[in-house]
This record gives sequence, C-alpha cells and structure tokens, in this order.
Amino acid sequence: MVSFRFSPNPNLAHQINWMPWGEAAFAKAQEENKPVLLSISAVWCYWCHVMDETSYSDPDVARLIDQSFIAIRVDNDHRPDLNTRYNVGGWPTTAFLTGHGGLIGGATYLPPDQFLSMLSELCQAYEEDRAQLYDQARGLLRQRQDRAGRITAGPELDDALPDQVARSLAGAYDAINGGFGQEPKFPNGPILQYLVHLTRTTGEDFYRSMLVKSLDRMSCGPMYDSEEGGFFRNAGNADWSDPQREKLLEDNISLAQVYLDAYSILDRDDYRRVASQTVDYIVTSLFDSEIPGFRGSQGAHSDYFSLPVSSRMEQEVPAVDHYLYTHSNAQSVSLLLDAAWKLSRPELTGTALAVLDQLESTAQAGKLSHVYDASGAGDGLSFLMDWAGLLIALTDAHGYTGREHYLDRAKSVVKELVDRFYDETGGGFFDIEASTQPIGYLRLREKPLAENVSVAIGLLKLWQATRDDDYRQIAETTLSACAGTFHEYGAQSAGYGLAVSLLKNSPVEVTVEGRPEDPETSHMIQAAAQLSCPNLVIKPVLVDETQLPAQAHVCLDTLCLPPVTDPGLLEGLVSEMSAPAASPFENVLDRLAES
Repeated sequence: MVSFRFSPNPNLAHQINWMPWGEAAFAKAQEENKPVLLSISAVWCYWCHVMDETSYSDPDVARLIDQSFIAIRVDNDHRPDLNTRYNVGGWPTTAFLTGHGGLIGGATYLPPDQFLSMLSELCQAYEEDRAQLYDQARGLLRQRQDRAGRITAGPELDDALPDQVARSLAGAYDAINGGFGQEPKFPNGPILQYLVHLTRTTGEDFYRSMLVKSLDRMSCGPMYDSEEGGFFRNAGNADWSDPQREKLLEDNISLAQVYLDAYSILDRDDYRRVASQTVDYIVTSLFDSEIPGFRGSQGAHSDYFSLPVSSRMEQEVPAVDHYLYTHSNAQSVSLLLDAAWKLSRPELTGTALAVLDQLESTAQAGKLSHVYDASGAGDGLSFLMDWAGLLIALTDAHGYTGREHYLDRAKSVVKELVDRFYDETGGGFFDIEASTQPIGYLRLREKPLAENVSVAIGLLKLWQATRDDDYRQIAETTLSACAGTFHEYGAQSAGYGLAVSLLKNSPVEVTVEGRPEDPETSHMIQAAAQLSCPNLVIKPVLVDETQLPAQAHVCLDTLCLPPVTDPGLLEGLVSEMSAPAASPFENVLDRLAES
C-alpha cells in the first residue's frame, strides 16, 4: 500500500521524483552515487503541510533534489519502524542517508532558503568527504547496536523500581502549569495514567495535586476542544496556550481513559464530562461503521477548531485520515468497553466488539496489517505494537464479556508474538520481524520500552485470567530486560513503572454484577475503582435480573468472599483481606455475617 500524501492545501511537492522506501530506491542511489533524501511526514502534521507548500514547492529546491538526491517519501503513521530509526527530532523530518541507509544528517522544518543551503552543503560533503560520512553513519549504527545489546534479561526486578519511576515523574513535573516538561507541551497520556495509579494506590496528596492541576489546566484551556470534544496534539507554550490543532486517535483514547479513571477515583463530575465528550468525539468524528473501525487522525490545516460552533458550520471540516491503524483501533476497544460501564453507556460495548471482531478475524486469516482502509486491504506489514494492542483488547474483551472465545484468541496472539518478535536469547520483544534483506537501520531489531510494556501488561492480564504461569514468566523476563535502560527514558518510563507494579502485586479482583444503566451498578464500580490495591482488576458482569441490586464479589488470589451490595463495605473488606493478620478469613467472614 504505497501512497504519497501531501498537504491538502495547494502545493507542488508531488512534482519531485519521490520513490517509496525499498530496495529499488537504494539500488538506484548506489548505482548513481547519490545520497538519499528521506522525508518523513504525517497527514495530520501542520508543519509537514507548510514544508510541502513552501520548501518542497520551491523550484530551485525541487531541481536540486531531483538532480543530486534519491528522494524517498515515508508516512510516519504507515511506517513507525522507519520513523523510530530515522526521525531527527520531530515532523517533518528530512534525513540524509548513504546509499546503504546509514544516517549522515538531517533537520526538521526549514524554509526554502535554509533548506536549499543545507542541500547544497550536503551535496558538497557527499562528493568530497564521502568516506568520512560513511564512517560517521557506521558509528551511529554501532551506538544503536550497543544500546540494543544492553536490553537483556537480568536478575529479579527490584521492588523499588516503581518508586524510582515515580520520582522521575516528580522531577519532570511543571509545578506552575501542570503537566510535564516545557514547550512544546504534550499531554503525555501514559505519564498521566501512572499518576492516576499513584494517586489511587498511595493516597499521597502530592500525587493528587500533580494530577488535578494537570488535568484542570488541560481541560480548561485551549488544548481541549470544548465545542466538539477531544484534545489537540500539543501546545506551543508551557502554559498550554497556542495549541497545534490536530487531533490524533491514539492521544484521545489515552486521555479519555485518564479522565475516566480520574473521575472514578476523585469523584469529579467535570472529569466525567470531559471523558464522555472525548469518547463522543472519537465515535462521532473518527468512526467508520462500514469497516468498522476508527480513522487515525483529523488534520489541522485550517482555523476551523479556533471558531465557535456557530461559525464552524460555515467552514469546511478538516479531513480525517483515510487510513486506519491496528494498534490504535485495538486501544479503542479497551477504552469503549470500560466507558460503557463507567459512563453508563452500554451501546459502546457493541461498537467496541465490532471493531475487535474485525481486527481478530483479520489476524486469524493471517492478514493482520498495521495500516488498512475501507477496502480491508493492507500492505501485510505488522509490528509489535499491533499484536500487543490486539492481545490487550482480547483479554479486556474476555474480562468484560466472559466469552471464552476471546481468551482462546488471546492465547493464539501470544503464540504469534513469541514466534514473530520474542528474543529467545536476551528476553524481551523486538519491534519488527526478522527480514531476509533489511535495509539500513532496519537490520537492527530494537526493543522499544513502550511496546515491551504493552506486551508485558497483556501477558499479565492473560495470566490473571488463566493462571498459566508461563505468561507471567514471559512478562517478568520482558520487564527484566528493560531494567538496565528504563531510566534513560525519564518520565516517559511511566508505563514501565505501572507494569512492574502490576507484576509485583497480587491481583485483587472485584466482579461487579449489574446493568450498565443502573445507578447502583455505577456506584459499585466507582467504589471498586477507588480501592488502593496496586493490582486492581474490575470485571463488570451483565445480569438479566433487573430486580436484583448490584453486587460485588471480591477475590484475592484464590480467596473469594460472598457478594456485597453496599459499596461502602468494599474498602474495609479489601483492607482486611490484604492485611497480614493471623486469621484474615475469620475477621472478614465475621464482618460479612454482621452486615
């Protein structure tokens, strides 16, 4: 599925002789002794559009590129494997490579004059100092190889790892504006998700304050589209002002989940509203019922999102991505299943399962593709992130529906993951499959932290559902492999801290029986969501007997208690179950008898 995508606004970037990434392009570069110009862009990226409309449309730039370079165009969303290896600091990326795929330089957005100057300097250097440039490229490759080699399973994970990650969050926190880091400011959903976890499990006011300030500043400022729902990708300034008005499916899934969980543990109705509106945006603006599935983004190429609703009606709506992506559609399944219960919106369950069944049937047919469209076609290329997302979606679907089919399919996905991506020697999972003829940095299979965390969490979910210790062992080995390098990610290691916390603590499972639209069910789920257990599993179960009150069953490992109908009893019961008392069984059962 090769398609060159350019700015939706008038431009001449398409007149450059672009080639797709592949053997033909690099063979041509070697034959003609030319460097490769690799353009990495994204359909949602505002500055990518600007570069198409200015620099790549400049006739002198286009002439020099066609004369002296082999030009390759890559879409970030279609080829995250290439973006990971060649992005030089953002989008658009213009990377300069040797004829064998070694990186020798690059930049992000440059206006025509600066870009033309850089192209000329690169041409001269490639002509006069080619050997030095090749040495430089080999040195960069060795650095990546050395780092990848350090990601290998070691001793047992330290119990203090989650706290170390928590401290890195505190160090990156912006105490003035909320959020993490400075400008440009990103919402960082995974960091916020770990902050939700810390707020719930520690009870520390410090974490609660960090969470509340971050969520308040994001949802009450221009980063949030209060008119149509959904969050923009980032803000130009540390105070969340000057947003870059593109909306990405993956970001909005993550943030909807954060606000949904924060509503549950903090009992903030405004967070519930933001979560609900964000889900509405995802379902209304990005969902294609014919596929069914969610499109990857909505662009930022106009002033549409800065206008009030009354004026927006007169404007052309920014286009959504033509394509869908497996990993983010899998993530949407988990969000919608959770939102169906926490927001009392049972119709979301049908949407979630329809999306999942589409993904699962494609995987079962051996045709899972990272990117696909309305025709169902894909290029057949799938990545670790896709299979990891599918594993989590299947285990979540089993937890919410109880259907054994999803559990069986999750087991099959683990087999695919191990066969395609697992490092039998060093532990952990590679991001790409082995290739017989890898080009450039694709010869190096890397183990990115975020994707390995996703796999580990999926494996732990499957272990909790089956109690097959093989799944837990693979998860532990995977997390152990990352123990020597996670600190290099700083606050971005938040997901790692969460995964280790889940691994190190026995699961407390709360099964809530009721109907999603029943307020008593909602109260019980909210009470369960506020429990401080580090490894908390909430399993809502739909019942037909509408006259029965909602009830909850609590299990710690193999110990399960009789059901309770009073949400106020949950916290006390779990505390007594978890306490190292001489006879916790007797204490808890006595209390139940009294109630």
